[in-house]
Amino acid sequence: MPRNDAELIDEVGQALWGPAWKGPMADAVRHQKNVIADWASGHVPVPAGVWSELAVLMRKRRHELDRLGSRVQRAHDTALRRTIELTKRAKHP
Repeated sequence: MPRNDAELIDEVGQALWGPAWKGPMADAVRHQKNVIADWASGHVPVPAGVWSELAVLMRKRRHELDRLGSRVQRAHDTALRRTIELTKRAKHP
């Protein structure tokens, strides 16, 4: 059976939902968890429509992360400036 499907569905599931990915994936693609387990075991091939749905979910997640990237960078820069200022003040009270 489609071992490559099983490996890829596991990688996609873990990337999107972490180690306990089967339940959230079942909800997201509207299939029973036991069907997801069949895909993950390689006993049943993953349908094309599910791959399409996962591709859409991955694009959405990528977009969400891209939007957060600049905010996280600004937060980092602000925290770094604050740390530098506090260090300077501690050395020269």
